[in-house]
Amino acid sequence: MTMASGIFTVLCTLVLPLGVSLYLCCCKKRLLKPVLLGAATFFVFQMLIRIPLIQLVLPNMQWYLKLEVSQPLFHALFLGVTAALAEELGRYFVMTMLLKKNRRIEDGIAFGVGHGGIEAILLVGINTLFTVILSPASIAPGLMFACGIERLAAMAIHVGWSVMVMKSIREKKIRWLFLALFTHTIIDCGVSYASNQGLSIWIIEGFVLLCAAIGILFVIKQYKTKENV
Repeated sequence: MTMASGIFTVLCTLVLPLGVSLYLCCCKKRLLKPVLLGAATFFVFQMLIRIPLIQLVLPNMQWYLKLEVSQPLFHALFLGVTAALAEELGRYFVMTMLLKKNRRIEDGIAFGVGHGGIEAILLVGINTLFTVILSPASIAPGLMFACGIERLAAMAIHVGWSVMVMKSIREKKIRWLFLALFTHTIIDCGVSYASNQGLSIWIIEGFVLLCAAIGILFVIKQYKTKENV
């Protein structure tokens, strides 16, 4: 069970995102650009900007320490808002400036695959692979399975947000960008606060899976409206 949970999470967070990304890049060459730009968007706006600020800069500030220690709800809200601003505005900026000829629903899906895929690989996949190889005895099977499921759901949600932002740009309707910002904030805030309060990880994963299902239904509906032209 221990190894099975590790292998499952490696498949979810490393093999699957790499496989889907390579398939889109090689078999549907028109989607190479949105896949790569989706990955670059996460790397730049999260890994190079937001995460260093959250982990290295803000902990040195008294107001942030107070927020983190004594105001868990507002701290979770802060994390949710900053994640939404970094990723959704990052998506909007990159799509607007660099994907002027790639604005179909397919392009939004590919962008989300790149964005959510690189997040899964960098934040979970690589570390999990090393854990499975070097320290399998340290794996907690239940937690590891939950981690794999959470990353699968997160990738689906990122595809939904990417399609939403692409729709905002293509139709020139800012409300879709605001909806992406709002739902991103709510989901991240809810997960962060629930985790901080010790809520069962499976209840949290159930919530994330529900959000993923809604995101997938949204993408399917958009695809079937024949806007993908």
